[in-house]
Amino acid sequence: MKAFPQVFLLASTFCLSLFLSSCGGSGDEERSTAPTLTIISPKDTMLLSDKVPVEILFNDNSGLISTEITIGNVDQGNLVYHYSQRGLSGTSDNLSFDADVPPVVDASGENYIIVEVIDEDGNETFVEGSFYFLSEDVENPTINSISHQGVLSTNPQNSMSIDYNLSDNQGLERLEILFMESFNGNLTGDTIFMRTTALSAAKNIQGSELISGSSSYPNGIDYKVLAKATDLAGNSAIYLSTNEYTVAN
Repeated sequence: MKAFPQVFLLASTFCLSLFLSSCGGSGDEERSTAPTLTIISPKDTMLLSDKVPVEILFNDNSGLISTEITIGNVDQGNLVYHYSQRGLSGTSDNLSFDADVPPVVDASGENYIIVEVIDEDGNETFVEGSFYFLSEDVENPTINSISHQGVLSTNPQNSMSIDYNLSDNQGLERLEILFMESFNGNLTGDTIFMRTTALSAAKNIQGSELISGSSSYPNGIDYKVLAKATDLAGNSAIYLSTNEYTVAN
């Protein structure tokens, strides 16, 4: 009769030990998080080259093991032209190298980079980025049309609009609209109004800019409308209105 409570006590102690061990394991899993990575390069737009500059930052709370990098071209049916595996170490590491573009591959247009990183606990992280390779571009963008409805006004209740139609062989970066002070048909060099609009690499775009009146505009001053379209390669085209306009009340 006395041995039965001892067996019960041993069994209870064993179960309690298992429970505590289980709780400890769960906490370890909660503290193990997936690694992070940041693609510094390539991104945005670059001139066509036989190399892709790669720079990536890695971080993890337990320890980094390895990374895989895949680079390809979307316009060539997602063709992969670079793949590599590289070792990492510590809780923070970085990678910087030039990935070769094979001579037989035309990498112009949209490209992608996929990076996978693994840590000591087996956690994985994938990050995908995109970038554009521009072939050599010496062609200016085309300003198909610029039209304006109304005139600039000193009255904040009034407004006018500038409508535009632009195109480029590889992609437009921005449009600058300026109202330049003029006298007897000649520009004086003073700017009454300026606005820059990002065009996000569009090859063909139509748009409109609404310009509100302002008491800061010089009443009764003549001006001309100047528009400058710039493409991703830095080439530009300029429009200057032949007519003069007068800032209204």
